[in-house]
Amino acid sequence: MSGQRSPTSIVNRISDAVPVDSVSTLQVPLGLLAIVIFIRPVVSHPLLLGYEQIANTILIWMLFAVAFNLLIGYSGLLSFGHAMFLGIGAYGAAIGTLTWNLPFLLSAAIGITVATLLGYLLGRLTVARGEIYFAMLTLAFAQSIYFIANQNYGGLTGGSTGISGALPAWIESYRGVMYVSLGWVSFDWYYLLATVFVVAGLLLWQLVRSPFGRTLAALRENEQLARAVGIDVKRYKVWAFTLSAAFTALAGVLLEINNQGATLHNLSINTSGDIILMTILGGTNYFLGPAAGAFVWLFAEDFLTEFEMLVLPLSEFPIVTIELSGVLAYWQFFLGLLFVAAVLVAPREGLWGLCRGTLERLYDRINGDQTKHE
Repeated sequence: MSGQRSPTSIVNRISDAVPVDSVSTLQVPLGLLAIVIFIRPVVSHPLLLGYEQIANTILIWMLFAVAFNLLIGYSGLLSFGHAMFLGIGAYGAAIGTLTWNLPFLLSAAIGITVATLLGYLLGRLTVARGEIYFAMLTLAFAQSIYFIANQNYGGLTGGSTGISGALPAWIESYRGVMYVSLGWVSFDWYYLLATVFVVAGLLLWQLVRSPFGRTLAALRENEQLARAVGIDVKRYKVWAFTLSAAFTALAGVLLEINNQGATLHNLSINTSGDIILMTILGGTNYFLGPAAGAFVWLFAEDFLTEFEMLVLPLSEFPIVTIELSGVLAYWQFFLGLLFVAAVLVAPREGLWGLCRGTLERLYDRINGDQTKHE
């Protein structure tokens, strides 16, 4: 019938109406905004996780993963001890605020500065030693920092119990919900966290789009060729490690506020392992891939551990019920299988690359352009 529109014509009309090049250029800023706008209402839906506060944690880990990807995704260096920078940021803010009675912002700046300087010095010592030695040395330094924090020298770190109750004067908590209170105005802590997340994400995005970021990508693809054309490989890797440490420490400061303290877990090898898995699972080839990996990991952890009964088709009209609590208690096993599958199918693409490739093929098929896949 003449009044009906085919899928191809609809896609063509949308393509003509939307400036595709502009959208492609701004896809990362738009993606960051979409994350902070939609993640909280989505995860807090009663059919999913059912509470809003988990969105705060997911945003912080997303920032951690994107900062870590500056190292593994753009410079090709794998750190087994990156949690030490997260912990230094968290402990620096907590110690300065609670022990030294400094303003929180000054304490946070001290924590980030210490992590940045440590990242620079470790980078100078380790990046030229080769990939395997770099990985082992970062693990060794991280374990040393963990040991120092656990020993509680000078009563600064709280030992195995960590530090609790270190909050900025402008943060208030009421019935588990945190608010930013500036005297004349009060708003949900999530909005400040989301603002910092977007600003930090845009800074990292500009960094990887700059000549510095493009040079890092060239080093990752062919280090010998980059060295042959006169690029100072060590200097670029040191600064990649340093900047990644600085943004990771910023995530640590946000985590300290969100958790109202710092714990040894922030410094542990388990945290370093989790961020490696999240980043690779999401896809190191894409700026937002690690953020997707962090979301999938944390969402699965909360959703699957709380999921007990599968009711089909709807809980209001149960026809089939399946008990799953015993099976889904092993959520890490199933997520590990997903990680293995993603690495085997697309080692650098991850879940983000697989989903993006599927959508692009679907778009081309609807648009009638199948030559790309022949």
